[in-house]
Amino acid sequence: MSDKNWRLSTVRPGRFFTCKELVNEYGEPYDGFILSMPGTDGAMKRIACLNTPTVLVNIADPRLTARRGNFAAIWNDNADIGRRAAMHLLERGEYKSAGYVHWHSQRFYSDERMTAFRQTMKHGGYDTAIFPGHNMPENSSDGLRRWLKELPKPAAIMAAADMRATEIIDICREEGIAIPSQVAVIGSDCDISQHTKCGMTISSISVNSRLLGQQAVRELDFLFRHPKWKGRPHEIVIPAGGVFVGESTARSVSAVHLVKMAHDYINENRTRDISPADVVAHLGCSRSLAELRFSQVEGMTIRKAIENVRLNEARRCLQNGESVHDVVAKMRFTSANQLYRIYKRHFGHTIRENDT
Repeated sequence: MSDKNWRLSTVRPGRFFTCKELVNEYGEPYDGFILSMPGTDGAMKRIACLNTPTVLVNIADPRLTARRGNFAAIWNDNADIGRRAAMHLLERGEYKSAGYVHWHSQRFYSDERMTAFRQTMKHGGYDTAIFPGHNMPENSSDGLRRWLKELPKPAAIMAAADMRATEIIDICREEGIAIPSQVAVIGSDCDISQHTKCGMTISSISVNSRLLGQQAVRELDFLFRHPKWKGRPHEIVIPAGGVFVGESTARSVSAVHLVKMAHDYINENRTRDISPADVVAHLGCSRSLAELRFSQVEGMTIRKAIENVRLNEARRCLQNGESVHDVVAKMRFTSANQLYRIYKRHFGHTIRENDT
C-alpha cells in the first residue's frame, strides 16, 4: 500500500470512538489506525487484540503496546512546553513566587510539564509551589482559591492547560487579584475558546499539531511498507510550536518604565508608519493598560506620542534641506498632501512658513 492511494476515514472530534468505528461503512476492517485520542474501553481492548498497524499520538495505553510491535508512538515534548512557559514568565517581569497548577486528574503530561517548568524557574531563582498540594483535594475549587490567595504576590503561574488557566483567572477576578500585575498566568495548547470564557487573552504554549499529523502519516506509511518489522517501535517527540502572548502575562513593569519602552520603540521606528497597535504588541500588554500608562505619565495618547516623534523627525529633515518629496518617501507618508496637512495641524503653521 502506498501513501499516494490512501482512503482516509475520520471520526468526528470531541467524542470517544467505539468498536463500530473500527470498520468502514461496508463492515470492512481498516488497514491502519492513527489514534490522536483514546476510544471507549471496549474499542481500545479490541485494537490491542488486532494486528493492524497503529500510530498513537499522545496516548499512553499499555494494552496497545504490550502485545505487539507494529505500532509507533508520537508525543508532544512536554518538557519543552514547561521550559518555554517558564522562560516566557522569566522574561516578563520579577516575582515574589512561582507556582504550577496541575490538571484536575494527575495526567502524565502534566507531571512532565511541571518538572521542566520547576527546573527552569529554579535556574531563574524561584522555587515553585505546586497545586494540588499534599493536603488539598485535586478537584477542590476552594483549595485552589486558598492556594492562590496565600501565594506571595506578584506571582508567576503555569497551568497544565488553558482550561485550568481560565479557572485561575476566574478565581483571581472573584478575589480581586489583578491579572497580570499580581498574578501572571500562562497555559498550554492555545485553546482560543477559553479567552471568551475568562474575558482576556491567555498566554499559552502551542503544540505543533501540524508536525504531529505529518509525522503520524510518515510513521503509518513506514509500518505499511515494513509489515514484518521486528525492530524497536518508533517513538518520536515533537517540540512545542511557540508562545502565544496574551494579556494574562503582560509585562510586570512600572508605568514609567513601560512608557519608556514604548518611546524607545517609537523612536527606533520613527521613519515607519507605525500604529498604536504596533506599540502595544511590542510592549506585550493590553491596549487599555498601555493607554492608561501613557495618560498617567505623559498626559497623551499613544497615537499622539507617535505623531510627535514622526513630525519632529520630518521637521528636522526639512530643516536640513531635504525636499518634501524625499521626506514623504523616507518616512512613508501616503502623500505630500498628507504631510502638509498633518504638519500644519501639529505645529500650527505650514512647512513654507516654517522655512521663512
